[in-house]
Amino acid sequence: MKNKKLNILIWWVFWFIFLELIFRVFIVKNFVSLSTLTVLLFCIPWIAVLSIILNLFNEKVNKILNIFMASFLCVLTLAQFVYFKVYDSVFSFFSITAGGAGQVMQFWQQIVKVILKNWYVFLIVFIPYILFLIFNKKIFSYKKIKKVTIIFQLIILVLSMGGIILCIHFDNKSIYSLNRLILGTHAPMLTIEKTGLTTMEAIDLYRYTFGFDEKVYIDESESNKEKVVIDEKKEYHMLNIDFDKLINETQDSKLLSMHKYFQSIEPIEKNKYTGLFKGKNIVFITAEAFDTIGLDPDLTPTLYKMANNSFVFNNYYQPLFPVSTTDGEYMNLTSLIPKERVWSFYKSSKISMPFGFGTKFKAAGYTSYAFHNHTHAYYDRHLSHPNLGFDYIACGNGLQKLMNCKHWPNSDDEMIEVTTPYYLDRDQPFATYYMTVSGHLNYNFPGNNMASRNKAAVKNLKYSDAVKAYIATQIELDKAMNRLLQSLEKSGVLDDTLIVLGCDHYPYGLTFKELNEVSKIDRKDKFENYHSTLIMYNPSIEKTVINKVVSGIDLLPTIYNLYDIDYDSRLFMGKDIFSDTEGLAILSDRSWISDKGTYNSINKVFTKKTDEEIPDDYVDQMNRIVNQKFSMSALILDNNYYSKLGL
Repeated sequence: MKNKKLNILIWWVFWFIFLELIFRVFIVKNFVSLSTLTVLLFCIPWIAVLSIILNLFNEKVNKILNIFMASFLCVLTLAQFVYFKVYDSVFSFFSITAGGAGQVMQFWQQIVKVILKNWYVFLIVFIPYILFLIFNKKIFSYKKIKKVTIIFQLIILVLSMGGIILCIHFDNKSIYSLNRLILGTHAPMLTIEKTGLTTMEAIDLYRYTFGFDEKVYIDESESNKEKVVIDEKKEYHMLNIDFDKLINETQDSKLLSMHKYFQSIEPIEKNKYTGLFKGKNIVFITAEAFDTIGLDPDLTPTLYKMANNSFVFNNYYQPLFPVSTTDGEYMNLTSLIPKERVWSFYKSSKISMPFGFGTKFKAAGYTSYAFHNHTHAYYDRHLSHPNLGFDYIACGNGLQKLMNCKHWPNSDDEMIEVTTPYYLDRDQPFATYYMTVSGHLNYNFPGNNMASRNKAAVKNLKYSDAVKAYIATQIELDKAMNRLLQSLEKSGVLDDTLIVLGCDHYPYGLTFKELNEVSKIDRKDKFENYHSTLIMYNPSIEKTVINKVVSGIDLLPTIYNLYDIDYDSRLFMGKDIFSDTEGLAILSDRSWISDKGTYNSINKVFTKKTDEEIPDDYVDQMNRIVNQKFSMSALILDNNYYSKLGL
């Protein structure tokens, strides 16, 4: 008598829940919580549906379908695991279809590095998967599912869906309630925390296929029912926008909410630093993977000098967003938060961007070039940067005629050498922007030209090869900054030029262990990993230390304040660093860092870092502010909002 085979449903109960819990334990890291139960509840409909659909045919077809789906879910889970370990976020269907998969695969060495470092996770997943592949035919039955079994599983499906609907209905009060995440807010990591990875993937696919406009949740208690009182004796960074007229003339509910929201924001008052550099020059740099660990008085003396003089920022954070470099650059240049599911900088190329760096400075009589020492069309910069008013030159549209663009990565020093004549040999003041590339991963000597070029300078350091290679890439950036200072001084304009250098993201090509070889702070910390160095250097400025929390979205309004450029502070998500507003840095999963503490949106833990008394509703207030900044940033992109204001 043959042994009776098990129903394949048993496998799906195990496999589905197993993969969800693996992701929850190793990525979400919030296993002991009520949300774990809701994730299990969300698993039930998927299990019921899959075990029905995959067993409607003959045994051979059913076996193929079940093995394929088991393999697909395995690959998807591990792919998201690797992606999160590299980019601190999960990928979306848009990222894959927009060419993101190809760009990610260019960094296959980093992917291999993550896999090797986390081998035990892959082992845990592969053991049951491989056993299933080997023994599935002996253990499980693939016979066509019986009608009575279908009816039973449909009943389970209906009951579980009823439970899910009840959860969605009753969990509707908080900013990131289940109700909002399912029906109106796109926040992948928060959705995974409450529903699981597979449900988030399904929601993402649905929104990608059919479109999705994030709902606007404006809390009446926060939207200042009374108009903001403007003191006529004070000066503000505010344009003459008649929001009352705009509100009365629109029938569009989203625009109406946006008008009311921006009207309710208190504008930033001008301060003692306003116009400090008015009429003077500026060089604004987004430095690829620049980090505090790259500062050394002997190896990178110019960067070290610049970082420790003029304005010194002790609490600068640059979080990593899903599209890494371009999202970091987008925050620096627009003071907006990147929108999930899209390449925000590319999308901005299709709308009006009247506050663009090049546009505003050209209107003030400046020349404004943007340079990048990598492929000009990478991340569609050839579209986004001209839309900000830049005369954009990179490898592929002119820069390759002046320097060697065939290295990987290319030299920042060479870029500075060949581009300074564009703006130093003119009578006009200049507002120049650089996106560097020398600091790019992978951090090794055989495959990184900049690391290899500067290998001799780091060979005796007592660090791992990866760390030494990273520091070697920063030596190339240091050479570039030294050349820039010398060129400015030779032209007699150094004292009349402000150099602003921020990063796009931390060097995620290094592991936390490697970062901690050099770092004075624990880089395994969710928040401190993004703690970096911001440079605002001018030799005539006395050293001034700023302890306020600062982020990339604060750079543009701060620059506009220093140069007294006309803009409306209500329409930016960042704030002038020198204003009296509270500092705030926002992470991609909607966690945040303020002057008062840190808040982890996944486990909902607020960690106080000040002795001052904090209001009981402080966290709720900050969550509303952060949520609205995400919503408004997305809506500005989706609705071409600046054009609606007549700007």
